Formats: sequence, structure tokens, C-alpha cells
Amino acid sequence: MAVVEYLPPTHAARTETEERPIRIFLNEVPVAVSQGSPYGLHELAVGYLLSEGLIFDRDRLVRVEVDELHAEVYVASGERAEDGYVPLHRVTSAGCAQSALLRSGGDAIAKPGVLHTEQRFDADALLAQMDELCLRSPRRNTGECVHGCGLGEGGAESLMLVREDIGRHNAMDKLIGQAWLDRVDVCDKALFITGRISAEMALKAHRAGCPVLVSRKSATDEAVRRAEELGVTLVSHCRDGRMRVLSRPDRVIG
Repeated sequence: MAVVEYLPPTHAARTETEERPIRIFLNEVPVAVSQGSPYGLHELAVGYLLSEGLIFDRDRLVRVEVDELHAEVYVASGERAEDGYVPLHRVTSAGCAQSALLRSGGDAIAKPGVLHTEQRFDADALLAQMDELCLRSPRRNTGECVHGCGLGEGGAESLMLVREDIGRHNAMDKLIGQAWLDRVDVCDKALFITGRISAEMALKAHRAGCPVLVSRKSATDEAVRRAEELGVTLVSHCRDGRMRVLSRPDRVIG
């Protein structure tokens, strides 16, 4: 027989996973509003701007200021949005702030070209790092509905960085943003995500310059198509001793 627990809204709000509208500004211009977890906001904003191609040069970053109370992030940079970029002014679903990459049909990301790397990624190491991601996601392990994202090297069994968010897109932006702030070169690294891989996530990996994106779950057909075109290796269902390599399979060995 099912056990049903009823909680009044005020109590439920104190016990469930936090979600807030997060506003991102670049040089005082509103760029995006996204629903997400109200922590790690500085790296989230930087990662989002990187994914959109609005910032690129680390040396031109001036500062990142976070208003924790209102969940607003102000990024000051010597770079600015290109003419024709349409900033967002509406709240979107958790972790899914609509991207200019998809609004433009993906053409905007063609400039960097296809990703190339001589790095090879051991299948056993990928499995070990995915298992580690699940263990190192504290909020996920305590029952919160969050996604984890990690960054790992080809032959290593330990992840370099781990970030979490209620939205898988946000978790990836946080991870990419923190790596960029720390000046970590990701061109020979793999990104790990606990959630499904969408086309936009494949585009984010490409924009970051990361050649491999690995998920415990599935990937969409559009994500596979984009990844193959852009030189990103997609790996899905990475768990329980097995995985599916969906694009650019030459980089995964073992």
C-alpha cells in the first residue's frame, strides 16, 4: 500500500530543491533569464556567456558581481555582444534559457570549425569518472532533483571539477564557466553530465572547445547530428560497465 505524505505549501517550499529566476547581465545589458539553482551564479553567468559566444578572451574579463538576494549576475568585460544579437527578457524553464545558437540554426557556431584532438579516452576511465560524478554530487545524493556535471582527463580516473544545478544546461554552464575562470584548457578533456544530451548541450561543448561529452542517459538524434558535424564525440548510457559511442568513435579506446 502506498504511503502518501501531504505537506502544506509553506513547509514544502522549505524542504524541496531550491529554484529561482536568475538574471544575467553583460556590461549592464540584460542577456538572459533562466530558472535554476541559486548557487554558483558567477560561474553560471560566465559559462552561459561563453556558450553564447558573447565572451571569449579571458584577459578581457573585468569583473563578475553577484547579487545573491535578487539572483542577479553582472559581468563586465571588454567584449560585447555582436550587432544583431537578441537579448532575452523572459523567464524560461529550468536550465533551458533559449540559446542564440539554436535561434540562428546553429550557424553562429560554425566559425571555430570542427574540433580536432589527438587525445584518446579510455573507456574504463570514462566509466570510472562517471561513477565518481554521481558520488561527488552531494545535493543529488541527498535526494534533491539536480544534475551533476564533471570535467575529466582522458586517462585519469578522477574528475578535475564537479558542479550541480537543477537544470542540466545550467550545470554544464557552471562547469564550463569555472574551468574558464581557472584558465583550465578543456581542448583535451571530457565533459560528463548525469542528464540527457540535447542538441544545445552538444553545441555548448563545441563552443567550449571540449571534444568529448558523456552522459549516463540518452542523447537526441539532433544532438548526434550536430556533434558529428562539429567534431564532438558523444557517449550515452555510460553506466553499469557499458556505453554507447554515437559520434566520432575513434577517440574512445579500450
